[in-house]
Amino acid sequence: MPAASSTCATARWNVKPPIEPRRAAVAALAAGALACTAEAPGPFLTGVVDDGESQVIEMPRLAGAWQRRIAWLAPEGVAVRAGDLLVRLDPGDLVVNAETAQADLERLRVEAERERAETALAVLDARKALAEAESEVRLAGFDAALPAGANRRLDYENAQLRFDTAENAAQRAERALTDAKARRTSALALAAMRIATAKRHSERLRTDIAATEIRADRDGLFIHSENRFTGAKVFVGATLQPTADIAKVASGEALRFRFWIHEADLRAVAPGARLAVVADAMPERRLAARVEWISTQAATRDEWSPGGYFELVATPEDTLPASLIPGMAVFAEVTP
Repeated sequence: MPAASSTCATARWNVKPPIEPRRAAVAALAAGALACTAEAPGPFLTGVVDDGESQVIEMPRLAGAWQRRIAWLAPEGVAVRAGDLLVRLDPGDLVVNAETAQADLERLRVEAERERAETALAVLDARKALAEAESEVRLAGFDAALPAGANRRLDYENAQLRFDTAENAAQRAERALTDAKARRTSALALAAMRIATAKRHSERLRTDIAATEIRADRDGLFIHSENRFTGAKVFVGATLQPTADIAKVASGEALRFRFWIHEADLRAVAPGARLAVVADAMPERRLAARVEWISTQAATRDEWSPGGYFELVATPEDTLPASLIPGMAVFAEVTP
């Protein structure tokens, strides 16, 4: 591009000072800028070979701490089979919390059994008291049924009082039985609810402990992801928040290109734009691709230049060589 650079320099700096009106100088500078823009090459994009059908491994959302540390990570670039262990997370306090939750569950079950026995005994006592009260009503009823003239007046009044007292006692015993049954129903329902809640919590913790080991669900190439905030590769010991990408298993069945473009160059690329892609490992081979998607939100990449970078996905239009594998570094430029 030496000729283009010379032309641009001439357009910018070799314009003669205005002699008449200033608009002549402004027009000359504008023409030079347009010439430079027309001759300037499109922006260069940096990216990697990506797999659209890969297994994406994210940091799971686990109980307790909102961030988790990666305790072990399979080496990058190894071929893995379905079922292979890929990532092991530090469980932290999950194990202790799970043991505590299981102990709480057992305690609640014991308390529920005691509550069930105590309320059942209370119901039996209430039924016994009601039976005794009803028996007393029947006995008192015999004496109260005698006519007033068949006995002394005092005995007659005592029999009536005894009968009324027995009926009142029977009514109280019946209400006591109803209350005992209601307390039993309420106590058993509350105990069952507490047990169910504790059981769900215990199962959740056991599930989370199992989730600290992540395995492959398909055969493919294991590739470490990049930290979305720093741009550096995820490594053993890194602490990530939930949903953060950890790694992926690329099957190689749907290869595509993933690029990052600086926000200053975003207007030069649009969906449908054609790219000439070159892999770092195969600099002599140019591959045609077309832009399919561009992110709408920029992200910073600390290891690159300041500013925001937009993510871009392009699909290849040429047959890809077998030596092109996921994770391979590539660069591209926009072509007419």
